[in-house]
Parts: sequence; structure tokens; C-alpha cells
Amino acid sequence: MKRILLIGTFFLVLAFNSKAQNAVKIYGDPNLDSLVERNREENKSHQTIDGYRIQLFSGSERNNANALRQKFKTEYPNEQAYLVYQQPYFKLRVGDYHNLVEAQQMYLQLQKTYGQILIVPDKINLPKL
Repeated sequence: MKRILLIGTFFLVLAFNSKAQNAVKIYGDPNLDSLVERNREENKSHQTIDGYRIQLFSGSERNNANALRQKFKTEYPNEQAYLVYQQPYFKLRVGDYHNLVEAQQMYLQLQKTYGQILIVPDKINLPKL
């Protein structure tokens, strides 16, 4: 951090001391430019943010998870359902909730039908604009 501050101060002093020109010249660092560009590209590839989902199922039977997914999609066609495999379990998670309050509202509604379910932190999809 001190090095960056020292370099920045050097360029400011150099700019103010140049009496031959009226304009301030700023010279970019190619290494810094490449880091910024790499960060931009990485952000484009990540289309998720931290949020919450409701887990309806966790077990080793894929057929049971798919059947429950079909049932859920029939009852809630506007909600997303995700089948995740984390060895050795298949997990059915639903929704893309930005905060815990949103997830709790749906949790109370689903608990009546699906019994023992969980709100879990997860990477959720970005909302469509």
C-alpha cells in the first residue's frame, strides 16, 4: 500500500513540476490494466450471488428427488427447482431468495405440504432484468 502511495505521489509531483505543459499526463500500468480486464471477464462468467434456497429433499434416491421435483413444479410453476448432487446425496432445493425474510415466507407456505424442510444459504441466480 505504501508503494502505491509513493508511486502516486511521485507522479503528482512530476505532473505539477512540469511547467512546459499545461496538461497533466497520466500513464497507466499495463499490469494493472490486465488485472482490471481479468476481473471484468471473471465477473461476466459468474451469474450468481449469495442468497437462500429451501431444501425439500436430501437422500440417495435420485428417482425420489425427481418425483418430488415434478410435484413441486406442478404446484408452483413460477418457482425454480434445482436438483443438486453432493456425494452421496441428491438435494432438491427451490427458489432464489435474496434475503432470509423472503425465504421464510415461502418456507412457512411449503412446510404445510412438505413437512421437514430447511432454509439453506446457497449461490442463487441473478434476477432477470
